[in-house]
Amino acid sequence: MKRPERGLRNSLRGGLVALGIAAAVGVPAASAQEAGGDQPVLLNADELTYDETLGIVTATGDVELAQGDRLLLADRVSFNERTSVVTATGNIRLLEPSGDVMFAEYAELTDDLAQGFVQQVRALLTDNSRLAGTEAERTDGGRFMRINRAVYSPCDLCAEDPTRAPLWQLRANRVVHDKEAKEVVYRDARLEMFGIPVLYTPYFEHPDPTVDRKSGFLSPIFGYGGNLGTFAAVPYYWTIAPDMDATITPMFSTEDGLQVRGEWRQRFERGRLFLDGSIVNADRTTTSGEVKEDRWRGHLFGEGLFDLDETWRAGFNLQQTSDRSYLRRYRISGEDILTSRAFVEGFQGRNYAVANAYRFDDLRELYENEPYVIPLAEAQMLGEPDSLLGGRWSLDFGLVGLQRPEGRDTQRASIEAGWQRQFVADAGLITTVSGTLRGDAYYVTDYIRPDDPTGREDSTTDYRLFPQGQITMRYPVARQIGTVQHVIEPIVSFTTSPNVDDQDDIPNEDSQDIELTAYNLFRPNRFPGVDRLDSGTRVTYGAKTGFYGFGGGFSEFFLGQSYQISRNDEALEASGLGEDYSDIVGSVRVQPGPYLDLQYNFQLSEEDLEAQVQQFRVSAGVPLLRAGVNYYYRDRPTSGDTAPRREFLSASLSSSFSQYWSAAVAQSYDLQATDEKLRSTSASLTYSDECFTFQVIGSRDNTVRSGEEGGDTIYFRLVFRNLGEVEAPLISSSSQAASQ
Repeated sequence: MKRPERGLRNSLRGGLVALGIAAAVGVPAASAQEAGGDQPVLLNADELTYDETLGIVTATGDVELAQGDRLLLADRVSFNERTSVVTATGNIRLLEPSGDVMFAEYAELTDDLAQGFVQQVRALLTDNSRLAGTEAERTDGGRFMRINRAVYSPCDLCAEDPTRAPLWQLRANRVVHDKEAKEVVYRDARLEMFGIPVLYTPYFEHPDPTVDRKSGFLSPIFGYGGNLGTFAAVPYYWTIAPDMDATITPMFSTEDGLQVRGEWRQRFERGRLFLDGSIVNADRTTTSGEVKEDRWRGHLFGEGLFDLDETWRAGFNLQQTSDRSYLRRYRISGEDILTSRAFVEGFQGRNYAVANAYRFDDLRELYENEPYVIPLAEAQMLGEPDSLLGGRWSLDFGLVGLQRPEGRDTQRASIEAGWQRQFVADAGLITTVSGTLRGDAYYVTDYIRPDDPTGREDSTTDYRLFPQGQITMRYPVARQIGTVQHVIEPIVSFTTSPNVDDQDDIPNEDSQDIELTAYNLFRPNRFPGVDRLDSGTRVTYGAKTGFYGFGGGFSEFFLGQSYQISRNDEALEASGLGEDYSDIVGSVRVQPGPYLDLQYNFQLSEEDLEAQVQQFRVSAGVPLLRAGVNYYYRDRPTSGDTAPRREFLSASLSSSFSQYWSAAVAQSYDLQATDEKLRSTSASLTYSDECFTFQVIGSRDNTVRSGEEGGDTIYFRLVFRNLGEVEAPLISSSSQAASQ
């Protein structure tokens, strides 16, 4: 006898059915039980009947079971009270709160959720990957989900022929999902490419989608290099603790044997730490050509930052290597000067203070006497607007101690007080008035003065007091032309200070050169440091204009020059500031849209408008074909420069010639080189889609630095998504880390 079931009994049985089907297709037991706790079950069906003789409740016809954020759809759902078995058939679909969608044709399980069986199970996960199997079974109170004859792939199916095999898929006789250990284990697994088996393993595992970090091997890197021969590396990612992980990368090369590189990342409650090091036992060729056999070589880089309290924090940056050629040989770093730093700094309102200690390691062959700086301390205090005579005051302190293993040592203590106020007239004229008073005290040992023909080393103590004032006036005018706004702004400034005729009594440690540009032309002191002062009285003038479209495109132009009322010393004249008139500097920036970006900076001789410095950069094109050019030219001597003329050119060409394929090529030239002008060439070919990345990178380096030739290198990179895929580590670095 069948009859409709009403009231609370329907709700309870409907809830049991919903929970049973959810458990059968993979919902964890804990979440199913939680869902069945206090939340009501909404049941919607074309027909609901109860067979009292057999004790079976049946819902048929577009059955919908909803509880919380979970929704179950099926053609037919029934519950047998005598056997406590829930059965669902026909187009079973379960929508998870996470966004995963489960599909099945037939499901059967007990009411205690401990056992379950599903036929023809399929799953569409939130990352668009897919999992399918002929049978699925849930055991041990929901801890294990076993899927027989399973297939997994994150690749999209072919829109024209969904039955075609995806680019790659992982097929296994059995897949076991351990929800407590959060692992997915494959037995007798085969990796297939386009449906063709290419790799077999009797055992394979990876974390389930709920895991952010998991120990395991990352995607391998292999290739051929002119110095290392054939090489291959397989990184291993190690999740040591929730706040700590590491990457260990053994790399074998035919020339140097085994190199081991490791990265350590750790987060603390009030800080973070990152270490990167490597070690290898291999022969080393010195710059003189001598071969030293079986030498331990390596490097250690690191950085750390730690909050001491709400105001102060401390940190360090570490760069060390065993010899000059090691970093270049293993492509770890291309820097010529390694810098190690320890510091303590504090922030409070508008005020800032820092104490640094620096150590430098120059890898170039001609430099042996690397300095270290202990301390380099600064404190900067800035007043509120309108806090002093309607303007803002500032107060800066500095302390520098520079030591060398041999030769000159320099200590400097400095203080600078400043004031600045801005006036805006009703007509739009903006006037900025500023003044500074700087005091420096120097103590120098073993100093050889440039003007002393005897080359006598001396120890000296020197003091100086340097006041400087500046008035700058700007008058911006804007008008609108259709959808474009045009702005023109003439600028003029008057700067005055006492003349400092002979500055050689103080060694020049931080102001070796002035790179006169549109960005520093109006600064009171155009030197990069403070050991040399831009003194005297001068007038600086220029104008900038720009066109700004409402659609985002713009063009900007600047032209300026300065006139020295009081005569410059020789150092300033050689830098382009001239005896009276300075060189003319300017800049052009044109970016009408995303397909063109052009920038040109120049410094022209005041006498004949001959180019002294030129910097040109352009990037143009569409994704199908995009080109870039960078050009740098300089014919201006610097302090101690034996080859003042510099000319470099680099060019690149890239193309995304299909939805998944892209290619790029780049070259750089030293146009002033006497032998080989081509410095380097690189090319890459990349295939990348939603589930697979393949990349080949080739490079040729014709330079010789630190006794190491660049040579030719080719790299291969192969990444299967979700199988050793690179993810974000605890602390960002240039290394690779993964969740798998």
